[in-house]
Amino acid sequence: MLKQLEASSSIRAIVAEIAEGIAAEKISPFDAMLQFCKLCEALRSGDLMSDWHKNLLAVPEVYDVCPPTAKKH
Repeated sequence: MLKQLEASSSIRAIVAEIAEGIAAEKISPFDAMLQFCKLCEALRSGDLMSDWHKNLLAVPEVYDVCPPTAKKH
């Protein structure tokens, strides 16, 4: 799975954006959380995870920690 993540340009771009923002102290903790939500959504929406892993990592709607603004519709 790691090779699939490394091969995904969209995942690498999100990770780089988060890392650069944190390292340069250009993003707030809240914005970093939003970026992690964006990364989570990208991982779950693509073919990078098996259905078994998606179900294993599923978070019930009531416990959803990502704000609606971080989700794709």
